[in-house]
Amino acid sequence: MFNLIKNEWIKYFMRPATWVMLTLIVLVFALGIMLERFTTGETDRNKTYGENWRTEVQADIKDLNARVDKLSKKDMNNLSFKESITLAESQQELSRLSFYLKKDVQPPAMQNLYAYLLDTSPLINLVALMVIVIAGSVMSREHQQGTIKLLMIRPASRLTIFFAKYLFVLLTSLIFVVFTYGISMLFGLVTRAHNPTSKLAVTDAETGDFKMVEFWPLLAKVMANDLVMVIVLATIAYVLSVLLRNTAAAQGISLGLLFLGSLIVNFIASKTELVKYIWPANWSLNRYITGLPAVKEMTYGFSLSYNIIALVIVVAIAAYVFNRRDIAN
Repeated sequence: MFNLIKNEWIKYFMRPATWVMLTLIVLVFALGIMLERFTTGETDRNKTYGENWRTEVQADIKDLNARVDKLSKKDMNNLSFKESITLAESQQELSRLSFYLKKDVQPPAMQNLYAYLLDTSPLINLVALMVIVIAGSVMSREHQQGTIKLLMIRPASRLTIFFAKYLFVLLTSLIFVVFTYGISMLFGLVTRAHNPTSKLAVTDAETGDFKMVEFWPLLAKVMANDLVMVIVLATIAYVLSVLLRNTAAAQGISLGLLFLGSLIVNFIASKTELVKYIWPANWSLNRYITGLPAVKEMTYGFSLSYNIIALVIVVAIAAYVFNRRDIAN
């Protein structure tokens, strides 16, 4: 099986298209850094605090209050774009600094490394898109190019071939997710202020207020949740490539689920709570951290269990079909 996985690795990671995808991820981060220069208000987003941070924070809170009061006295309809951004950032920074002071924790800069790493999660849809493109062609390309017959004459069984390719899909999902967060870490280390402690104030999804958390366990959970989502979508693409034997169809249906899944879930959620039994309502586990689930009564454990069971079922069906299918034609 190792040689089969290695063969897939050589086929896909020696292709320019795969490296173009990875380069695109780097360019997205670089472009994001460049655009920040045109959308930053007057708030000192990179300011850090020293040993007398309590006194410094209190002084900043006083200055921010004065700035907010000054801008709030103006007609909101006549504020310039930059003034509107400055007002929003000042209000957010005022709440953030007040919360850190209340918790007696030294606050990081507004643009800090930890917050930047957490902001990587929304890019997971782009990562999923790239993995879908690869996973949707792993098996169907063999049929379309006629190389599936060459695989069948190998001493490995059909199930060995099937699961070797599926393990390659899982490995690719892991590589792309880790690569994305690794690039985020590199850009963050260069462009963001480093945090003074491992504690970070984040917005509570349910109340909208700040809450204090330990950063590294939170980041590990966010990354694991992102990996689960990518694996789910990659598995769907791979299973479709096995069942349909058509790359365009497998990729097209999977991409449709990626982009339209949340819209469908939100529409059904407005009609019935039975939406929780639909797979797309469960594959984004970060809804429980950065947002709200489709139905309030849904739990993290329910969605995780749903994903595991669904993955086992669809992979088992695809393995059975592949093992029994006649490939003579």
